[in-house]
Amino acid sequence: MALLAQRIINGLISPKFSRTRPPATESVPDRIVLAPRKGYAPSDKPPVRIYLGSERHQFRAERAFLWSIERHRDPSRTYEIFLMRDLSGFSRGFWLTGFTNYRFAIPAFCHYQGRAIYNDADQVYLTDPADLFDQPMGDAGFLSINDRDTSVMLIDCERMATTWNELEVRNKSRKQLEAVARSKGLWGDLDDGWNARDKEYDPTNSKLVHFTTLHTQPWRPFPSQMVYFENPTHELWPDIEADANENRFLPFNEFRPSRHWASVLLFLSSKQQAETWLDLLKVQEKPFTQSVEKKLEIRGLFEYVPDQDALWVLVRLLEGCKELVIYIKEPWLHHGGQFKRSLSFWLEHLELAQKMCPTARWALHHHKSPWSGSQIFYGGRALAGSVVALQHQKPGHNQQADALAKHLAERLGRAHKTTSITASEASFILNCVVLRRPPKDHLPEDCAILVAGGWLPNLVARAYQRHYPYLRIVLSGRKAGPVPSHGGVVVQCAHFGLPPHPKRITTLVPLNFGHVQSCQEHAPWEMWLNAPTKVACLLGGNTKAYHYDDHDLKALGQLLRQQADAEGSILVVGSRRSASLIEHLRTELPENTLFYHWRANDPTNPYSLALGEADKLVVTGESESMLADALATGRGFSIFYPPKNPTRMIDRFSHWVARRAIEPQYNRRGSIRPQQGIQYLCARALERCWILPPRDLAGLHQTLYAQGFAAPAGDQPLGSFMVPPVAEGAIQQMIDELDLEFNPKPKLDAED
Repeated sequence: MALLAQRIINGLISPKFSRTRPPATESVPDRIVLAPRKGYAPSDKPPVRIYLGSERHQFRAERAFLWSIERHRDPSRTYEIFLMRDLSGFSRGFWLTGFTNYRFAIPAFCHYQGRAIYNDADQVYLTDPADLFDQPMGDAGFLSINDRDTSVMLIDCERMATTWNELEVRNKSRKQLEAVARSKGLWGDLDDGWNARDKEYDPTNSKLVHFTTLHTQPWRPFPSQMVYFENPTHELWPDIEADANENRFLPFNEFRPSRHWASVLLFLSSKQQAETWLDLLKVQEKPFTQSVEKKLEIRGLFEYVPDQDALWVLVRLLEGCKELVIYIKEPWLHHGGQFKRSLSFWLEHLELAQKMCPTARWALHHHKSPWSGSQIFYGGRALAGSVVALQHQKPGHNQQADALAKHLAERLGRAHKTTSITASEASFILNCVVLRRPPKDHLPEDCAILVAGGWLPNLVARAYQRHYPYLRIVLSGRKAGPVPSHGGVVVQCAHFGLPPHPKRITTLVPLNFGHVQSCQEHAPWEMWLNAPTKVACLLGGNTKAYHYDDHDLKALGQLLRQQADAEGSILVVGSRRSASLIEHLRTELPENTLFYHWRANDPTNPYSLALGEADKLVVTGESESMLADALATGRGFSIFYPPKNPTRMIDRFSHWVARRAIEPQYNRRGSIRPQQGIQYLCARALERCWILPPRDLAGLHQTLYAQGFAAPAGDQPLGSFMVPPVAEGAIQQMIDELDLEFNPKPKLDAED
């Protein structure tokens, strides 16, 4: 019931105080005209009229929708797109979206003449919308894919005049208005290709795609209300937005501002310090070719900029200066020409504007209210400086953080450094979590990128970023926590089963991929190194979820004997968790078998020899790091996979939570319902990492088998293979997401 509860609460809150659904003050929709392109003779066909239902946090969807029209439209024809946002005279309080009933007012907006198309904002065209606009309608008053789905319609405004008149649409619900139209026989059938919903998308037949499942919409408009999962169309929508960015497409701009822009200009004309701003925002015959070599500070402007103009104003300002510093104090309500908005609104706009101005840098000082302190965020090109790996107690976490830092440093040409956490967990929680103090340990002065792995280092990295917001952070491991809202990414294995996110980079195996310490003293292992057949076993050991019993160790011993045959030699390399298992395994293997008990910083550790010299390699399947190191050799290996401990109630519970979070619930129309009730709570628990789903190691093994990298115990693995570029792809994603380039380090402003 979470979504329903939020709708009820939002319905009770006055729009004057709402950050997501501002007051309904618009009498008519904003109009965007796409005129015939230069070089084309204007068509004599009527303009294609499209009415788009939208709201504040659908601005990215709006832009992608408009760009999809621009990509596919007839260049000789005129297209008029009307943005229906915050229209007055409707009771919006308990609508699922901020535009539910606007569609039925289209005949009135068209003065009951001609035709019009209606679209929801969460749609994109894959062909020319004029093909829909010119469809024969017969005696129908409107066409849609069925008589209960009005999310895409072609409307005959004259025929619908008496049914969907201005009075009726403001006083009846959507279902009532649809029912009245059905009872009068006004509905006509429309080809399903004009409203392909999510998994119905077919590249060959779909003419329009509708991202109707709210919690899989790729642009994630309401992260505070739902948890987002992967959309079945995959890269379709992101590719459209990326294309719009590349072409620097802006729905509104200095040539075509919103109709409220004149009031902003009037306001600015009374402010003496606004002369520079006005000069940057005025119509330019040519775009800026070079950034102005200065820092530009903006105070008291963006509170007055309408939603529709926010993006193009940010783009113009970023183009016109070397560094843009914005101070925003949100009003406590919408009044006096000021707009009350959320932090996420501004971060999304700034990140989007940044993609169109890749060389610019910005800083946002955001006050949630006129009386609150500011939160500071830095964006744009990253700072010059070193890549620092945070080290703590666990070698596996340290190794992963250090490997990531080395990869990044090498790719970017930066210095690579390490620093250790000296505080205990209790001390950190008291000082940094409870008292909100900065960590006591000092980072290197030139630290620009901070890499952490493991529970405590990840928390410490977040604490550092709170106090030094120019830092970019890379968090890794299963316990990395929620994805940072800005300035950071999380790197995790796909088999962890966590919800997808643009800033969650998933990999096949941990990225301490192949980073192993060399064996310094070979003498203890000469007999094995000189054997005709060298068999090695990397033995991970017991974990909370996996436990070896006598039967398992006997099966492992039998497997190793079979691999060695009569002339082979066996080397068993243990880990920190395998001491007791090695003693049991001795009884199952020949007397000449060599065993290694793990010791810290031991120059005789043969781990690298086992990986590099073994003719046959067996790895126990519960150890992800050992599997990753075996994969890095480029030679096939066998996986011995112990049974999972069935008594772990926490695993059974977390598996149930993960299943309920993604299990779809359908409505009568066959569409997936928005997250609600138990499903919403389970999804939120996964997203916030309150509950971690059990590792799907069996799925990881199946992937390794399918790719030909490994074979189950008893099967013959393949020979050599091309090592997959696991690290390279992930590192490039980090660079792209965090915009990691050299830049001078800024000075933090004093608290304002």
